[in-house]
Amino acid sequence: MIVSNDFEVTTSSMRYKKNIYQLKKINRVRVKTNKFKDHILRAVFFGLLISSILWVIAPPTMGLLTAPLVLVGGIVSALASIKRYELQIEFKHTDGTGLQWISVAKTNRHSVKEIFDEKSDEVFRMLNPQ
Repeated sequence: MIVSNDFEVTTSSMRYKKNIYQLKKINRVRVKTNKFKDHILRAVFFGLLISSILWVIAPPTMGLLTAPLVLVGGIVSALASIKRYELQIEFKHTDGTGLQWISVAKTNRHSVKEIFDEKSDEVFRMLNPQ
């Protein structure tokens, strides 16, 4: 379970467990509540991704037999790993990727969402000093 001590916010960085994010590379922070639509899109994406990999590496006849099973397996595995709340940061990559939302931590517990809210406010205050 995620606890408040897993996070540390300083004037120069944000740490979650062993991952450290420099504040100068963070553009924004948010706590996202995933909806049903988000879960369905994730499940379909993973199912199609895994089945397309099978189509590339398997012989055509084997792919015809196993692709539907792999598609369903990818969907089931994605649905088994869904989380309702995510702490996300908009991160500036140095390799030319640009801005990208990164999930720092995920949970299904409302009590942990409150920790996410607290930490996102803390990071926001560090990014926007008044």
